[in-house]
Amino acid sequence: MGSPESPDTGQPDTRQLSAEIEAEADQRRRQDRETALLELKTEQVWADLSPSEHPLSSKSSFGDDGHLLDRAANSAALDPQVPIGSRRGLRGIKWAIRKLTYWYVRFLTDQFNVFAGLLIRHLRHLEARLGRLEHAAGLPIDQSVPAGWGIIEDPPEPAAPVVEQVASSAGPGPCLVMSGGEGALVQAIGHRGLRAYGTEQHPDRVLAGLRQRIDIRSGDALAHLVSSEDGEFGTIVLTGMVETLPLKDLIGMISQAGLKLKSGGRIIVAVADPAARGPVELELGSGLGISPAAWRHLLERAGFEARLEPCADARITEIVVACRPAHSSQPREP
Repeated sequence: MGSPESPDTGQPDTRQLSAEIEAEADQRRRQDRETALLELKTEQVWADLSPSEHPLSSKSSFGDDGHLLDRAANSAALDPQVPIGSRRGLRGIKWAIRKLTYWYVRFLTDQFNVFAGLLIRHLRHLEARLGRLEHAAGLPIDQSVPAGWGIIEDPPEPAAPVVEQVASSAGPGPCLVMSGGEGALVQAIGHRGLRAYGTEQHPDRVLAGLRQRIDIRSGDALAHLVSSEDGEFGTIVLTGMVETLPLKDLIGMISQAGLKLKSGGRIIVAVADPAARGPVELELGSGLGISPAAWRHLLERAGFEARLEPCADARITEIVVACRPAHSSQPREP
């Protein structure tokens, strides 16, 4: 295709050139029906996804930077029309080049915008679902994490009196111990003929338990509980690392444990009272862990019949045993 020039100015005749380009594009659409159909579908989807107004037009709804997803949605609206400048001779040449590549660039840009729009819609849906899940799990979103979280050391392995009393209080199986430590509680419950295993985050303790051929599984205990099936366990033991968790995680753990228990199952809590900590642990662990009396209160609020049992141990002086009534099927919010 040639470049027709205006007889008066010697510059490219942009009108005639535009008509020739449009005619050639229409001819290619007619010859390649698949490309024309795909282009039409892309334009229809993009029209459905396009917002009716500028997402950041209202400064009262968002901050100076705007909402992240709204900014991403606005950035996805790419403009394939590059500037051509104001110089007369160069302007015509740039315009011709832009017109020649316009159809191909617009075709690719529309496909990208459709993908970006679908991705933004999916992220908004995911954000809404996460908010509903956090609300259903009883996790206060606006509660800050205590400054000592992750600094205070994990509690020691439970002493023999604690192991014996927890094992004797275990109800029906299977039993989950959180956290399992080196496996003393799991082993004692297994000796009573119940199927049991534990979860532990500390790799050295997991390795020590595995060396004794005790079923100790590595990983985050709360994540393991959430991923378990509803009504999977007959007994859940909370000990060890639960003493180092903030209140919001403990409330969520009670809610999740109630979902994973069978009808008539029980929860056993073996923790030390935070008020009995030494001066350093008391300051570093401020806001981490709750007393056995507070555990009993939260479990009763969740629909359990809970009681405090004295324990002959210098560190863990009381153990909470909470049983769900056989007629109760769904836990209440703590």
